[in-house]
Amino acid sequence: MNASLRALALATALLGSTPTLAAEPRPASRPTARDLAQQLDAVDKGLRLTEENLRFVETQYTQRAEPGDDDSRARRFSDGEIQYLLGDWPAASVLFYDLVSDPRFRPHSRYPDALFYLADSLFQQQNYIGARMYLRELLSLPSSSNHQREALSRYLTVASRLNQFEGIDGYVEKARALSGGQLPPEMAYVHAKWLFRRSDLPAEERIARAREAFGPLAQAPDGAFRLQAAYHLGVLAVQAGELPAAIEHFERLAALPSSPVATSAPTRSQTAAATPEANAQRVRELALMSLGRLLFETGRYSEALDRYGQVPRESESFPESLYESAWVHVKMGNHQLAKNAIDILLMVTPDSPLAAEARLLQGNLLQKLRKYGTSIETYTRVSDDFRPARESIDNLMRVSQDPVAYFDRLLGRVDGSADVRTLLPPLALKYAATQREVADAVRLVGDLDSGRQGADEAQTLAVRILEALETRGMESFPELQEGYTRADAVDSALTHAEAALVRVETAALDAVLTPDERARLDAVRLRREFLGHRFSALPTTLQELEERRRRMQSRVDEVDREAFRLGYELQSLQAVATSVRKWVDDTRGQRTTPPEEEREFLMQLQAETQTLTDLRSELEATRARLADERHAAATALAGEQTIRTEYAAVLRQEHELLSAAEGRLPQGDARTLMRAHEVRSRADALRTRVAAARDVLRARLESRGRDIREKVLAEQQLLDRYEAEVAAVTGDTRNLVGRIAFESFRRVRQQFYDLVLRADVGVVDVAFSEKQDKTTEIQRLSAQKDKALRELDAEFKDVLAEDKQ
Repeated sequence: MNASLRALALATALLGSTPTLAAEPRPASRPTARDLAQQLDAVDKGLRLTEENLRFVETQYTQRAEPGDDDSRARRFSDGEIQYLLGDWPAASVLFYDLVSDPRFRPHSRYPDALFYLADSLFQQQNYIGARMYLRELLSLPSSSNHQREALSRYLTVASRLNQFEGIDGYVEKARALSGGQLPPEMAYVHAKWLFRRSDLPAEERIARAREAFGPLAQAPDGAFRLQAAYHLGVLAVQAGELPAAIEHFERLAALPSSPVATSAPTRSQTAAATPEANAQRVRELALMSLGRLLFETGRYSEALDRYGQVPRESESFPESLYESAWVHVKMGNHQLAKNAIDILLMVTPDSPLAAEARLLQGNLLQKLRKYGTSIETYTRVSDDFRPARESIDNLMRVSQDPVAYFDRLLGRVDGSADVRTLLPPLALKYAATQREVADAVRLVGDLDSGRQGADEAQTLAVRILEALETRGMESFPELQEGYTRADAVDSALTHAEAALVRVETAALDAVLTPDERARLDAVRLRREFLGHRFSALPTTLQELEERRRRMQSRVDEVDREAFRLGYELQSLQAVATSVRKWVDDTRGQRTTPPEEEREFLMQLQAETQTLTDLRSELEATRARLADERHAAATALAGEQTIRTEYAAVLRQEHELLSAAEGRLPQGDARTLMRAHEVRSRADALRTRVAAARDVLRARLESRGRDIREKVLAEQQLLDRYEAEVAAVTGDTRNLVGRIAFESFRRVRQQFYDLVLRADVGVVDVAFSEKQDKTTEIQRLSAQKDKALRELDAEFKDVLAEDKQ
């Protein structure tokens, strides 16, 4: 359904629901002065209530000072801090970005805190480049901040992950100065890890500096990072070629007491923040694995097996320990024990990437144990598992020689595939996921796509804001809208009072009206009664305003529910279309459909899919319009102000016609009109205050709209530059990322090729070994036969000689 038609239908339905009133009856008899006085008392009482409502509008909306810029920024800072503490990083980063980008906020005392909150929110979202930029700005400020230490620690972590080390030493010295000459343990550990990972230093200098940093942490008796630092010292000893010293380091860590076995899987919070006991257990497991490898390298096989055997079954390193212990057994010539270890490994983790190598080793061990049939089955299983995946990758590589086009295809930019999983076989995808280059490439392009999508959404939002400011006006500011709606309700109440006063004046002057005046009044009265049908539906109290809001929102919600149902149907139809396309592709080799007929069918299917896409876009626009209408449900109906103005003008015209006959009234009846004039004067004074309140609200609307418009236009300029930068980076990066992905998947293909080749060679080797064994056995039996024949010949030599004689 077209969005504009839907909105028009909605407005028509809402406007068409206005209740109607019967025509105003002419009085059967002329009311008395007492009756008119009672009517004036009712009008006067209503004016007092109306004045209270107007006073509420003035005190709460017009006389209350507008919050200053400082107050607004303080409120945004408070909102951002709340979102940060709640862990809503995207919302916090948006609020603090608005503050940090405002030049007027820079002199504020909380500006450094806003920088840290923004940087840390970006860090938590893994936007390390953005976090680094704001952390550098924070650390460059001359004034100190409550978050200086945390900012320095975050900066070191970001520098390590981005592999950007320029200027780090200066920041470390600054942190040392803030801490009285010694870094806090958590920062010292981050600094030490940064030194450990540095790739811009010679190996000797890097190892020496890292040892110097880890040493004090490892020697602290109760330090929180003592075990982690000790493990890194052991690794540094290995890197320095000091294997005996490394073994001593790991021996001390392996002697740590083992933690109790967990009876249930850890929760997400437990995984995110590991306990000291869990850290100690993990360090012990890593130390055991390192010891096993070092002892194996130094030829101490029995001790290596002992260390591998101490790795708990619950450890994530347990499968790896089984695989490495199997090789130790092979080195020792214990083929049966090696096979037992591999059997356990395949039973524990049959689907891990390590399982393929384990099966090849298992086939080799079975061959050495002369179980040739089982060995061939094992090799054949590896070949059967990996050959189809290798051929699938081969086909993919043959049609994707251009790395850019190849990676675009993976990301669904060419043929509509959703992601890499739709093109790679599951087995290949599992091995490709282990390639760090592929993961980084996918993440990089994903970040580019997210940035481009975010820029597009921001541009759309900016256009909607500008359009709302131009077309919806007061609806864009709920507070001003509420005040203006209450002022309209007061105006409607005053117009109702004016209508009551006109009725009193008509009754008082009815006896002295001339036929000509009566005719003109009747014509004006008919017009007034016609407009009164519509005007009587306008709200005049807060309760009526709330009831109208509820009624309108309920109708908008009903339409939105129908729109949601239609969206679900469209989504289902798109799923059917996708399934049909997949069926056509999957069954192409089994069907005998002529190519021309299939091509025509696919073209029709593509047209229907495009129609569904267009309908979904239109429906989303309609739902966005409905959301705007729901938020604006408390505003005046179309033409409401026009109805009120026309109705008030007719009342004034009727009052002016009646005023011409006031001079013909007797003195006693004139007192009633005098009181009516007093009440009207009060109503006019209230109307003047209503107009003043509206002027204030409109002025504030103009001021706020101007400020927001300026901000949005400035952000649009930034978005234009950002989109240009993203487009430029995408052009350069896409080629680089495409080559990285291409080469990485080619390595996966090579890995599969090697696995299949080794499995096939294993089958041939087993067959050759079995042939050799059988040949050897035949030769042995032939030799035995020859020996037996010679023995028989020797034994019966005399008998044979006698027979010859």
